Amino acid sequence: MTNKKAKVNVDFEKRVKDIIGEIKGYGFGMLNDMIDPQFVDCDPEKMTCRVRYRKFKWEDNGRGEVHGGVISAIMDTTMGINAIALTEGSVSTSDMTISFLRPFRGKSFIVESEAVQVGSRVIRLMAKAYDEETGKCLAMSTGSFMHVDYEQAAEKKLGV
Repeated sequence: MTNKKAKVNVDFEKRVKDIIGEIKGYGFGMLNDMIDPQFVDCDPEKMTCRVRYRKFKWEDNGRGEVHGGVISAIMDTTMGINAIALTEGSVSTSDMTISFLRPFRGKSFIVESEAVQVGSRVIRLMAKAYDEETGKCLAMSTGSFMHVDYEQAAEKKLGV
């Protein structure tokens, strides 16, 4: 039993790292690549993963804080990484809410995503973003992700 648990931990961690590597391989200025997700850690038993994001100048709003759209993107990306790693399939965000608690002014941020419910069609997650230096919670988010079979959708011309 211990060996199986250790293998699951390694497999989940490897999937999270592989997904982040795939994002970094997109290149050509795609948003997920530009926000530069970096693996921190994960826990398959708690269905969580933590991803680090550095602050870049291009992300700033007029006050020198990270723009709300970028914050939404890092929350969505982290929950998506977790959803894909847990389900081992393709997913698409179906809904997301976010509460901005404090301005993102630091140099880097940690986003922790936790799966709340993994169903056959939908996975529900929540995420919290923290300033890496101060540890203060800056934003909270919830999201639902649909399992998507992109090949089947393309055959049916569903527009995904």
